[in-house]
Amino acid sequence: MSPVSKVVVPPPVSAMPQHAARHFSTWALAAAILMVATAALAYWYVISRGEVASNAPKKVGILSFRQFNDVTSGFKAEIMRLGYEDAQYIERLAVPGPTMMDDIRAHVREMIAQDVDAIWASLEMQAKTAVEITKETGRTDIPIVFLARFHDPVEYGVIESFQSSGNNATGVVTNLQEIVQRSLEFFKEINPDFKRLGVFTDGFLVADIGGEILVEVNKQAPNFGMEIIEYKTNVPPPEAETEFNRIAAGMEKGEIDGLYHIPGHFYGMQEEGEGKLAIRLGIPMVAPYEDLPNGGLFSYSDDFGESGRQSAGILDQIFKGTKPADIPVRYGANNILTLMSGRAREAGVTFPDSMLFIAKNIYDDNSAFETESKVHE
Repeated sequence: MSPVSKVVVPPPVSAMPQHAARHFSTWALAAAILMVATAALAYWYVISRGEVASNAPKKVGILSFRQFNDVTSGFKAEIMRLGYEDAQYIERLAVPGPTMMDDIRAHVREMIAQDVDAIWASLEMQAKTAVEITKETGRTDIPIVFLARFHDPVEYGVIESFQSSGNNATGVVTNLQEIVQRSLEFFKEINPDFKRLGVFTDGFLVADIGGEILVEVNKQAPNFGMEIIEYKTNVPPPEAETEFNRIAAGMEKGEIDGLYHIPGHFYGMQEEGEGKLAIRLGIPMVAPYEDLPNGGLFSYSDDFGESGRQSAGILDQIFKGTKPADIPVRYGANNILTLMSGRAREAGVTFPDSMLFIAKNIYDDNSAFETESKVHE
């Protein structure tokens, strides 16, 4: 007869002595609490390191202009440094002109169709369009990080306030008042007798881009004893270059003391034309940093590379779970003075020591700028 196996079954908790049942329940509860606490701690740790996000490569739509290569480069370099080495980019350039806004709208819709993880916009008009279209299409889950260079983003309608955008956008803003004020001060440092400031406006200027800068220049110029001399035309935009050349050819030395180049123009290479005019007239010309590779003697602008890096840090916060509306819009970290010494020599203009001392960049020619920012070597 084969031996019979004996299986010992522990009594149910209810059958245990009362003190043993209480001891068992206490340990079970403690173990459960420990497990929950450990899981919560682990979750907090990976959240704090931004490691809960999807491992899939991030797809970022980039809306920019040819002049903003330095900003885009700074943005991409910082995105890579932050750990998004395999980020994918859908890049679309806008060209100032009559169809520009229609083109930007088409670019935003294309990016939404490709299901991007975020949209990065180099200017406020692109950002405003992206905000409107993501709302219209029900895709406010797509965050928008922007740079605002030429308008107050609240007055322009991109955001509700600097503290909270109230929508799916946030970004970095240029302090326009300070930029214009310092630029006018530099004119006076170069020539204390500076009186007449030339500006190409109606018919040359794309108002949606540079209009607010012109308003600020007109507002501040009288504080420096300056009179604005406007050069205008009513020819159709395709004829802007021919009209510019006609007006420039008729201008003589002594007519104006300097040129203020307003960004955004129907004549695509107007900064180059104005730069040659300034050299011929022997006067200083200020241009936004993005236009300086092709024309102008100096620029006072926010540091493009740094602004790009700032915007990348904002996008990193968003990818780690912070909503755009919870990230305050901030001003660019640094404003810098750049001097073109070679062009100044050609124009017979001398930069005073006060400018040479504080200039971050002093370039003999445009070879120091990245190739994509230039049209002519």
